Parts: sequence; C-alpha cells; structure tokens
Amino acid sequence: MRKFIICLILLLSPRLLPAQSLNLLSSDEPYVRIGKTTGWLVDPAARLTYQDVKQQAYSALFQPIQHDIGAFGITKAAVWIHGRVSNPETNVTHLLVEFSNIDSLTLYYEYQGELHTVQSGSMQYRPNNFHYHGFTFELPAADGQPVDFWLRARTGNALIIPLAVATGEGLPSALSGMYVVELLYLGVVIALFCYNLLLFFWIKDRAYFWYLGYLVALAAFNLLYLRGFHYSLGPSAALFFNQYGIGLAAVSYMFTIRFSTLFLQSHLYAPLQTRILRIIFWVLILPVIAVAAGWREPAIRINELCSFCIPILFIWMAVRAYVRGYKPALYFLVAWIFLLVSIVLFVMTNLGILHYGTWSFQILPIGSAVEMILLSLALGHRYALLKKEKIEVQEAHLNYIEGQKDVLEKKVKLRTEELAKMMQDLRESNTVKDKLLGIISHDLRTPLGTLSGLVELLEMKALSPREIKEFAQVARQHIKHINSTMHNMLNWSLSQMNRIETRAVKVELAPLFQLIADTYRFAAAQKSIRLEISVPPGATVYADDHQLELVIRNLLDNAIKFTPRSGSIALGGRDAGSRIELYVTDSGNGLNSESVYKILYGSKLYSTDGTANEKGTGLGLWLCKEFVANNGGELRINSIPGQGSTFYFLLPKEPAAITT
Repeated sequence: MRKFIICLILLLSPRLLPAQSLNLLSSDEPYVRIGKTTGWLVDPAARLTYQDVKQQAYSALFQPIQHDIGAFGITKAAVWIHGRVSNPETNVTHLLVEFSNIDSLTLYYEYQGELHTVQSGSMQYRPNNFHYHGFTFELPAADGQPVDFWLRARTGNALIIPLAVATGEGLPSALSGMYVVELLYLGVVIALFCYNLLLFFWIKDRAYFWYLGYLVALAAFNLLYLRGFHYSLGPSAALFFNQYGIGLAAVSYMFTIRFSTLFLQSHLYAPLQTRILRIIFWVLILPVIAVAAGWREPAIRINELCSFCIPILFIWMAVRAYVRGYKPALYFLVAWIFLLVSIVLFVMTNLGILHYGTWSFQILPIGSAVEMILLSLALGHRYALLKKEKIEVQEAHLNYIEGQKDVLEKKVKLRTEELAKMMQDLRESNTVKDKLLGIISHDLRTPLGTLSGLVELLEMKALSPREIKEFAQVARQHIKHINSTMHNMLNWSLSQMNRIETRAVKVELAPLFQLIADTYRFAAAQKSIRLEISVPPGATVYADDHQLELVIRNLLDNAIKFTPRSGSIALGGRDAGSRIELYVTDSGNGLNSESVYKILYGSKLYSTDGTANEKGTGLGLWLCKEFVANNGGELRINSIPGQGSTFYFLLPKEPAAITT
C-alpha cells in the first residue's frame, strides 16, 4: 500500500522527477568524478531489481550526494546509482569504481534497444586491461548521445564508492592519482624494512623482530586490503585478501603490542597498562577467528574498537615512561599520537562524520609511514642508550679493578683497550646514523615533496595532457634519484658496519664495461652525450667484481650528470705495467683544485647540481674511494675547469693481498 501511494503521488506530480545531470567528456576534460552529479538510492533490504528502480516511482528517490565519494559505512543494504554520460569524441566511455573492496557490482544500461548487464566485484573477479586496483566498465559512446546507466553495489566491508568516468586519454590521470602516493609509501616501507633488518641481524635485539613484523603486517593491510592492490595479483589473491584481509589489522596490532611492551620496558614503568595490553593481545585472536569463519562485520567492529584503545594505552605508557626518565619514549609518543589522529580521521569518514575525499584513502598510508619512521628512530635512540649504559657499567668495573692489587694491572690495561675500541665503535655508529638521517631528511624528502606537490596538481585537475606528460618525466627523474640514493646508502651502511668483505677474483674488463655502458646508454641519450669504450683486448684485473661494478657505475653516472648536452664520455682502461689503469673521462665543466681536494680528502660528503640540475648526495664518490682502496688502489682526479675531468685508479693484473 505504501509503495502504491508513493507511485500515485509521483505519477500525478511529474515535476518532482529529478533528471540526472549530464556528465560530458571531451578532450579538454577526459576524466570526471561524478559522485555529485549522479543519483543515489539506498535499498535497505537489498531486494530492488533493475526493473523496480527504473520505474517512475523510484526514479524520483534517487538523490545526489554532497561529495565526490559515496560512503555508507558497514551496511547490509544495497546502493543503486543512476548516472548519465555523453562522450562525443571517442567510441568508448570507461566507468571507473576507484575502490576494490566491494563484493558485488552490477551495471545495467540500454543500448540500441537492448538491455546490457555486466557483473563484477571482488567476489566475481573480472580482470581489466589497465592493471587497475578498482573496477572498470565500458559504456558505448552512442555517437555522442547521452547514455543512462544504473549501478548496484553491495559488500560485507565498509561500502565506499568513488565513481568517475573517463575517455581512453583520461585513464592516465586516474591511474597516476591512485598509484603515486601508494608507491611512495611502499618505497618508505622497503627502505625501513631493509635498514632495520640489517640492524636486527647486527644487534640481535628482539624489539627489531617485532617491529619488522608490525611493519610488514601494517603495510600489507594498507596496500593489499585497504587500497586494493590485491586485485592486481590474480583471482585467487583478490578473493583471499578481500575476504580475509581485515585480519591483517589484528595481526599488526599483535606484533606492535609485543614490540611496544618490550621497547618501553612497560613492566617497569606502566605495569597496569601492560596487563591490559596482554588481555587485548589475546582478544585480537577473535577477529582473526571471525574472519576465518566468514564473519567480517564482527572482525571490523573489534578492530575499530582496538584501533582507539591500543594507541591510547600506548600514549599513556609512553608518557609514564618519559616522565620517569626513559628518553626514547619521546619518539614513540609522537609516533602514536600522529597515527591516532590518522585513525580517528579515517574512522570518522567511514562513519559519515567527515566527508570522503581523495585524502581519505591516503591518510592511513601517510600516517602509518610517519609512525614507522619515528618508531625506527626510537629504536636507534634506544640502542644508543643501551650501549651507553653498557659502557658506563664497564667503566665502573674498570675503576674497581684499578683499585686492586698490582697483579691485576695487565687485566686493567686490556679492559681499557677494549673500552677504547667500544667508544670508537660507538662514535662510528653515531656517524653512520647521523649521515643516514641527514640524507633521508634532505635528499629523499625533497624529491618526495616535489612528487607530492605534482600529485596535488593532478587531483585539482590543474594540468593539461602535455603537462601530465612533463610530470611523468619529472617523476621518473626523481624516482631514479631516490633509487640511486637508497642503493648507495645501503652499500655505504654495510661498508661502515664492516658487513662487506672484499673478495678479489679475475674480472674481464670488456664485458663489464659493455654491460655498464648499455645500462646508462638511455640516460646518456637523453642529453645527446656520446659514450665511448676503449679497453685493451683480453684485459683483466683482480678485484672484487661487485665493488668494481659499483665504482664504475657511480663514476659513469657522475660523468653523465656533469656533462652538458652533446658532450662526450670515454670509459676504458690502459696498460700500466703490472697494473691496469681504469678511467672515466668527460667533457663536462671540470673541477677546480679546491673541489678536487674536498672530494678526495674531505671529511664530509661533497656534491653539486649537474648540468641539467640533477641532484646528488656525494655518497657515490665516497663509496668509490672506499671500494677502490679496499681493492688496493687509490682514486685520483685530473681536471681542468671548463674542459672536463678524468677519474682514474690502478688495479693489479695478478692476485694480490687486499685488506678490507
């Protein structure tokens, strides 16, 4: 009776029927978000069919939303969307659902008198051609005539629907806006994982193990479940992570509880909070069991509750520990305050208190990335503090021994020498940490900030297609710089920690030089630089092949950076008696004597911008000096300002004793 009355009113009042706004695509606007310009209808019982919602009685109930993204929280209802699009310039219109955790999607549209139905969703895997972590549908262009479509969505997760339409030319804008932040987040996670894994094997501290487990589980939750990268892994992985991915949040909290109680020594500073966290640790098994049994909603609710309780307990513990003099708790405190704010904002958007936007998808990856970095710094501070306490204990022990009888003088002398060596190791460890943090804070933050700014311009649609292409070139240059810096940082860290052994083997120069030249030929071609190789036939040296390759790579990369367009670079070797002289010569700007001295003998990293404003850290040449010395040589420079530079060194033809 109620439906009949509604139908009667609407039939008698046709002026109440809303006409959906027309979304017009063109070459000037190839990508459009249509959340505000489409009609939305919530079906609480999830029983309405296409024939129902198309009736005049229901068409008036479709209403636009206030934001670009529809967010309905955890609901058993189905959501219907009615939109209209026109694309007069191409044959196909792409309908994009930019979120992958939706169980069921059904598209309806009529074309040339026939009803077309397309099924998709996480539970009905349908691959797309764009490696896109969302769902794509194709709508006919209909010779520029408006095409109406109806989309039905339903899921057991939080129902979030970012909706857009695009031409084929507009797809890169959609993809770049979705992928850049996540890839930067992935880069931060990989860097932190490698760095802290190295420290774990070196220090053997269990806190690093629990931190690494938390790092991996949280990254998997953010990328594979929340941001939907599982959809690119194939049907089995897509179904698995959509169904069970929410359990990764509980696993990450279990790791971080063990890490935090160990790191903060909470049994000493906050015993009450420690007992509460132990109870929560066992409670977190419940969402894992619930997910395994197919009950996603209870698992999500438990995780949401723990997402508030756990950070608050951590912050409480950190405050108590810091007030009682445990200084590493400060990094921990700031990290969890930052993450708690991110979680609150994310949950408030899910509950509809705040509106959904592109920032809603990025707030958790950004917040967790900052938190992970701060926790890594907290671990470093804790290690320095523990080492200092150990040294103080040893000093007190030595002072006691000095007051004993003369027969202990030899032991006192031995202990003193050991203490001096430990102090030197501590200074070297602090130097490693300070230099690495300096590079991370400046040379990685600058390109990351540039990329973030470019992404914001993309989101504001402030770039033309030509500018988007230029952005891709700039992004590629920054990513190359980040990759080179991270590679050199890892090798330099290993060398400073005496983790790299120099093992001399017989190395054939011609194939090695050819391999390296082929790697950099594209970079040289970008600046129209002529690259030449000159090696005596059959020339060989005895050196560590991996270290030698890194040296030549860095010298050639440096030469390309400081050689102007249409210049030339020569890479080769020449006979020098019992040794071979290896060299890299360029026709660049050259170096003055002061710059040569800073590079070869300075105590700090030295770098300048390249001829095309390429950035550098100076770490590559520092590595070259160390690795050449490890192999029995010495890096030298001949340079004339305005004419170019030659970097060269000598290596033995026959096996020789090499000290690392």
